[in-house]
Amino acid sequence: MTIAILGAGISGLSAARELRSNGKTVKIFEKSRGVGGRMSTRYADQWEFDHGAQYFTIQNEDFRAEVEAAIASKAVAPWLSRGLYMNSDSVVSADRGGNRYVGTPRMNSLPKFWSKDLDIDLGRRVCRMEREKGISLHFEDGTVESGFEAVISTLPPEQAKAVLPIADAERLNLLSKAHMHACFTLMIGWPRPFNMDWDSLRVKDLPIDWISVNSAKPDRTVDVGTLVITSEPNWSDWHVDADHVWIKNVMLSAASSLTGLTLETAPHQVLHRWLYASNKSSPNVACLGEGDIILCGDWCQGGRVEGAWLSGRAAARRFLSLTP
Repeated sequence: MTIAILGAGISGLSAARELRSNGKTVKIFEKSRGVGGRMSTRYADQWEFDHGAQYFTIQNEDFRAEVEAAIASKAVAPWLSRGLYMNSDSVVSADRGGNRYVGTPRMNSLPKFWSKDLDIDLGRRVCRMEREKGISLHFEDGTVESGFEAVISTLPPEQAKAVLPIADAERLNLLSKAHMHACFTLMIGWPRPFNMDWDSLRVKDLPIDWISVNSAKPDRTVDVGTLVITSEPNWSDWHVDADHVWIKNVMLSAASSLTGLTLETAPHQVLHRWLYASNKSSPNVACLGEGDIILCGDWCQGGRVEGAWLSGRAAARRFLSLTP
């Protein structure tokens, strides 16, 4: 029998690869047109934007081994960025974090690398699952696929609640501990390269919290300029349903002041809203559930790309530990 995985982001790909390496048959269903989830890239004319995850770091040695294999295949590279941090008093210092890594030549290159040879159905949004001769998945387009041995869901908590069988009340209670921040991402395309003394700027106590020169990342085009600007999490939650033109103007104003550029004149200005972007609260477990339905995702243990990968692997291993 086949194991279904909901979502082709990092958690789903990690779970699928772990299951397949242990001889299981896996099929992934992804609602979007491509793999990667928030490890995503947006294309527009001559510009490209990593409009989801901006980079990732490594703490776990197993994850490091997976990333090093991707580096050897040129799907990932270290990002030796010139990062700055500006505090609430406008004092600027070096942005001291862990070593940063990015997909190359774009962020979605890593999930594409990990998705090779996996059975993935794109553009398939699951609206509910039922237990009938195994587990059946009901899709938004009215189709049904049945007979799955188990399901691993990597959906954000609110979406997972909506598709779980009603009988799984205990899992619903566990999911109530998980909440995620929204985020607005503003993508600015500039006709020429930027000439600033930083590649990324993290700020505090503003409607925005991050600006990066996307074109400064490894293997990106240097013929034009691309900026990615993200909104501050709590501000995003407060204004999640606000008019997008107003949101864009507020973010443009803040970013223009910080960069000294009239970004309002940029030929390309596009706003994207992520309803589920980063962790607000977490159940702090590797994955949730036992038996034939297991839930996982970066929201389980505080977010981060590495957290997503570890959660997906944990879900696969939990299922393997419960089956012959």
